[in-house]
Amino acid sequence: MDADGSAGSPAGTPADVVAAFEDIPAVLWAFEGPEHRVVAANRAARATMGFRPGIVGRPIREVAPELEGQQVFETLDEVFTRGEPVIGDERRILVDRDGDGRLEEDWFSYTFVPTHHPDGTVRGMTVHIARVTDEVLRRTQAERSAAESERRRAAAQDVVLTLQRSMLPTGLPVLPRARLAARYVVAERELAAGGDWFDAVPLDDGGLAVVVGDVVGHGAEASAAMGRLRAVGANALAAGRGVADTLAELDRFAAREPTTRAATVCVAVLDPHSGALEVAAAAHPPPFVVTADGTARWVTGGVTGPLGTGAAAPTPVRDALGADDVLVLYTDGLVERPGHTLDEGLTALARTAVAAGHEDVEADTTVPAAQVDRIAALTVERMGWTGGGHADDATLLAVQRTAAPPPVFAVEVLAEPRGLRRLRRALDAWLDDAGVGDDDASALVHAVGEAVTNALEHAHPEPPADGVGARVEALLDDGGRVHVTVTDAGRWRPAPDDAGGRGRGLMMMRGLVERVDVTTGAGGTTVTLVTPVRRDVLVGSYGEDVAATVRDPDEDLATELHDDVLAVTGPIDTETVERFRHRVLDAARGGARAVTVDLDGASVFSSSAVQAVHELRRDLAGLRLHASTDSVAGRVLALTGLDDLRSETAQV
Repeated sequence: MDADGSAGSPAGTPADVVAAFEDIPAVLWAFEGPEHRVVAANRAARATMGFRPGIVGRPIREVAPELEGQQVFETLDEVFTRGEPVIGDERRILVDRDGDGRLEEDWFSYTFVPTHHPDGTVRGMTVHIARVTDEVLRRTQAERSAAESERRRAAAQDVVLTLQRSMLPTGLPVLPRARLAARYVVAERELAAGGDWFDAVPLDDGGLAVVVGDVVGHGAEASAAMGRLRAVGANALAAGRGVADTLAELDRFAAREPTTRAATVCVAVLDPHSGALEVAAAAHPPPFVVTADGTARWVTGGVTGPLGTGAAAPTPVRDALGADDVLVLYTDGLVERPGHTLDEGLTALARTAVAAGHEDVEADTTVPAAQVDRIAALTVERMGWTGGGHADDATLLAVQRTAAPPPVFAVEVLAEPRGLRRLRRALDAWLDDAGVGDDDASALVHAVGEAVTNALEHAHPEPPADGVGARVEALLDDGGRVHVTVTDAGRWRPAPDDAGGRGRGLMMMRGLVERVDVTTGAGGTTVTLVTPVRRDVLVGSYGEDVAATVRDPDEDLATELHDDVLAVTGPIDTETVERFRHRVLDAARGGARAVTVDLDGASVFSSSAVQAVHELRRDLAGLRLHASTDSVAGRVLALTGLDDLRSETAQV
């Protein structure tokens, strides 16, 4: 009898168990046999598959073929073979939930627990999965806002990792016929940087040399040895020594001291125009190619013993990359996994890279959009799943031979207030399509804006008949430099002696780019800007995401006042400078109180902004500025005689 005196159903009936199993909000699976045949899946599990038909009774590889290459099936195999549970936290999975062939992103934490027959042999497993996508995205958003402070904290806590970052390239060259991506992660178990390195060197003949190497050991000594070998290899390649001679130079150098002896290295030289490839290695695992049609092939041969050990010189092998093929170089930390042979690790690596490069992923995800970036990021991420992370440092360098170079940029800037804003938007999009990193793109857009501002404000005493104030063209050369020309039909006007903050545009341009040339004549003025451009490299611990700053050249100026600190975000240019001036004056109550202007959020700080600040300092005795040294405004302040106004901190 139940508590109310009525007859009740017996507890634990099959119907009760099934109902409870169905209603549990977590994802629950039960698999059987080495093929992982689905014997049970609750409602939440079926929902993650988009309620596709025929789930129960079929091997999971048939139910969800899109999981191939994501190390999910390999993890199931591991649990069944070893008979030991596996626990994973916050792993990204891409699933074809709508059945349209396009993959959606979700994050899960999971537990795989083997089940057994009465005789103790493994029967299958049960899988408990919790969807943690919302939590991951919320945390990622919060981490992005604190990326700079976290970077500084990590640098202070881990001196060795800072040393490693300082010795690796700060960026990869941006080239018209090849796109590069790299990822370096520190061994989770060592918690110290090691001797992995990579490099990419544009050559004078239009070729591209790439290197990946590994010095024995971990810690500061290994990092220092790595830095020396990297410098020797980069210098030899830049001097045109080629694959064989560069390896010979590295071998001679490595033999001189114990810390560099027995290092391994792979060197490749690519002709991006023809696709011709030459490769040789010293005891390093072979590179492979992810082809444009979604297969993998190995570039084997041309291998000798470790550096500095007296091994014979290798004979380089020749290969070729087709349009959109991706060459992948890596270190053995990516493929060495406990309980697995090297061949098994290499097979898993190639399969994972192919899947990462050819998954049809929805646009609204955190997965990188460019194929070569996906291969670098997702391959390293997924190869760390089995075994709970990378047991050794892991490095991957991917080079894609692009089908066509980016088109020449050409824009006519109208002589009206919004002309400069439209130029910035168009140039920023062109640089983004080319793969230029945020810092270099910001500096170049800023410098070009200064040149065009001079043309719009000074070159034309009267509005031009056709309405065009300046013409801007840009191209990317084989050496990884952007060349920009700004032409107008007027004449460059030097600033008068009493210009105050004016006349600093040319100085600012020269501080932001490598070279600035101004040619004047009766027919007009041409300003030429030339600067090398690079793209970011991900260097850090496994699972550490480096959030890229999203540039928005069409943003508007915004200010927010807290106590005596005025925070400014957006562009301060000819269009917005008066608004900026008025808001500073309002915050200072016309000079009645001291005010600090926080400029870290300023995406543009033009010469007109410099002039405004020079005028404001004359009128406001208590004016202070806050701008980090690596911010847009901070770099400009240091160039324009305003650095003395800077305050070290601003509490907003």
